[in-house]
Amino acid sequence: MGFSALAAALWGGLYVVSQLAFQDRLPPVTVSFVRLAIGAAALVAVLRRLPGIREPRLAGLGALVAVTVLVQSYGTLLAGAATGSLLTLMTPVFVALLAPLVLHEPTRLLQWLGIALGIAGALLIAGLHPGGSVLGDLLLVAASLSWALFTVGGARLVRERGALAVTTGASLWALPLVLVAALIELALGATVHVSPGGVLALVYLGLGATALGWWAWYRGVAVAPAASAAVPFLLQPLVGVGLAQVLFHGEVSIGLLAGGLLVAAGMLAASRA
Repeated sequence: MGFSALAAALWGGLYVVSQLAFQDRLPPVTVSFVRLAIGAAALVAVLRRLPGIREPRLAGLGALVAVTVLVQSYGTLLAGAATGSLLTLMTPVFVALLAPLVLHEPTRLLQWLGIALGIAGALLIAGLHPGGSVLGDLLLVAASLSWALFTVGGARLVRERGALAVTTGASLWALPLVLVAALIELALGATVHVSPGGVLALVYLGLGATALGWWAWYRGVAVAPAASAAVPFLLQPLVGVGLAQVLFHGEVSIGLLAGGLLVAAGMLAASRA
């Protein structure tokens, strides 16, 4: 679960950083494209070659990546960072439901128990924050579902060809799809204003949340059943809220500690399954 936990930790600040980028007057689809372009370039550089991208399964994974980043960006813009961090916790639930159907990997009782404990812990950590938009909430749930499909749909291919090659190939397939959406956004009148803080946000989103985070997520799926690999996703609000409290408030709340213990218990239960 270590690789999946690394991905979740990197995604802990994803929604806060995205919200800061939007406040810096960066359009959401353009942010998604730049993030993806930076991440894809980094993955190709590490791989040192272009992966074989004619594989139809890679094209399907690329489409799921494009859908995820687009609906995630707009959902975060509309509903806010706190709601984004919370609603995307549906991802482990969707993975647990899909894994028996797609991969014939039964989701065991201990895995369900781990997911339930993790979600309870996440609720204690992040609290119940209704979004500012019903559409935004729906988009964030859709992002959870599309990422779960990406997780389960790519599991066999990752175990055959390796996490780095598959992550790179899927990112390259997604790039032109997101580019078209970004060009449409700009043609409709969106303007781009980039400050030094916005540049730092884009670098984090591209290198940390995308290149390293996506590779680590698929690396976890490559070595563990999908439902177990998805449970560390529940660390996301723990890392995000914990960093925010430590950096900006100087104190750690009881809810954070109790929620962290529940998330840890959930991960332990799922790993034993």
